[in-house]
Amino acid sequence: MHESPADKRMPLAEAIRRFVRPGMSINPSNLQPMPTAVNYELCRQFAGRDPGFEFIASSLAGMYLPLVHLGLIRKAIVSFAGDGYPTPGPTRVVGRALGRGSFEIESWSMLTLVQRLFAGALGLPFLPTRSLVGSSLAAENADKGLFAEVDDPFEPGRRQGVVRAYRPDLSLVYAWAADPAGNALMFPPHQDNVYGALAAREGAIVSAHRIVSSDFIRRHAHLVRLPGESVLAVCETPLGCHPYGNYASGIPELPSHANDYAFLRAHREAQAEEADYDAFVREWILDLEDHDAYLARLDEPRVRRLYAMAEPESWREELEEHAETLDEDRPANPVEQMVVQASRVVAERVRSGGYRTLLSGVGQATLMAWLAAQRLRDQGIELAMMAETGMYGHDPRPADPFLLNFRNLPTTTALTDILETLGIHGAGAANRCLATIGAGEIDRHGNVNSSVGRDGRFLTGSGGANDIVTAARETVVVAAQRPQTFVEKVGYVTSPGERIRCVVSTLGRFEKLDGDELVLTGYFDDGRPPDEVVEEIRGRCGWELRVAGELEALPPASAEELALLRVYDPERLFLGKARPAGPKL
Repeated sequence: MHESPADKRMPLAEAIRRFVRPGMSINPSNLQPMPTAVNYELCRQFAGRDPGFEFIASSLAGMYLPLVHLGLIRKAIVSFAGDGYPTPGPTRVVGRALGRGSFEIESWSMLTLVQRLFAGALGLPFLPTRSLVGSSLAAENADKGLFAEVDDPFEPGRRQGVVRAYRPDLSLVYAWAADPAGNALMFPPHQDNVYGALAAREGAIVSAHRIVSSDFIRRHAHLVRLPGESVLAVCETPLGCHPYGNYASGIPELPSHANDYAFLRAHREAQAEEADYDAFVREWILDLEDHDAYLARLDEPRVRRLYAMAEPESWREELEEHAETLDEDRPANPVEQMVVQASRVVAERVRSGGYRTLLSGVGQATLMAWLAAQRLRDQGIELAMMAETGMYGHDPRPADPFLLNFRNLPTTTALTDILETLGIHGAGAANRCLATIGAGEIDRHGNVNSSVGRDGRFLTGSGGANDIVTAARETVVVAAQRPQTFVEKVGYVTSPGERIRCVVSTLGRFEKLDGDELVLTGYFDDGRPPDEVVEEIRGRCGWELRVAGELEALPPASAEELALLRVYDPERLFLGKARPAGPKL
């Protein structure tokens, strides 16, 4: 078989100099890993030059934030802008940039953003979607001429949402391996996939962990996502997605490596103060000449640890580190009670509703889904767990509550992308999906806001929440019981509440019984008189509380439920501060 005569290999710095120009629309392909080495080189070459890039990807988080800090991005078209580890939330890096007035965010849901790129790759002017309708996202983007509801040409009287196609100028892609011609191999899950690269007007710069022969590519052709015809340059950058991991299976030449959680924590901590973040960016990016210098900065024991952490059973060692605290007999705190009660609701609704898939959001929404799935499997009820980035049928491993942790990937029955997981399994016509999300602000009708705070400040955006809530059969929500969370009317509808039928708070359970308004149907039985608990809930609810005629006392979390929950989150990243342990007998 022939070897392609095309040779697009070049140093990363040269590729950036040759193919990146100020004012370009750039799509970093959010696959399983991010193209961080390419992002860093953009920072080195364009810092201080005000290039005014337009950025489009499902998320603007983590190691994309240096681009924001240095003022390289004029406009970000995203579904999430914040930081995701160790817990998802807003970042001051984005807040400071928005405050300067030279940076703006165009908000979408995760699926609709990918659909825009997919339409661009297909050469279509627009693509139908089931998402956005009834949300503030729809109204905002309709005003910009980017979303519309049109008459269905095949079903008179029906309206259909459509999103306008998007074609970036350039895409940045990180691959496990590529040959000199640019044929690039990636292992799933694929998250955004390479639709942006296939839609790009000028092509893609590929940063690859390894450059391999065309024969190697042919032997693994089923994993090639990007053909060489779409590639401008191939740049060898070992560990070029650090601090993010990269998963592979069945290819000895490409051993998996895990996320560098210590690095991600240090990066998150540095974001609070501008001077601290500036120092971090200089230490790890601007003061290093190139990617080789970056690799030298990572000591060898650290790199070996990342490969060890990607082993499927590595959670056992990590769990052992927390054995002493896990053995302590501590009563449940309000968050633990909420997660356990919500998991019971999810399990009951899966049984009664005949749901076959369970799509979870992040944080406490993840934990309640994991706990419910284990309960159902113990009862002989099978269902497939899903995560929006392309994980299907996974069995959650202990010790790490991060939704996309590497210990879960080898347990999946399928690995795919956002378009399939959210668009088909979670929100398609034949879906039998129950979803779980958390809410920072929710009103009596179940509308959820994760986009704009009461003070007008940007929060994080939708992520996949709008897609889940709009089209999954049903969604169960968890939220802290406080007036600033349970509000009369949300200031921004990120996710409309029509299919949100149940909300579990840190004090009770709310359901829609005979209309579209949430009613208190249960309270957590903590030994106090029911009226006292109801009055506390009333005082922590921003709307006039309706109470069901038959109010259920919900039994507290059992020791078994708490033990399993704490095994999933031994560091208590999402469970909050532990209550004092009881006396040892």
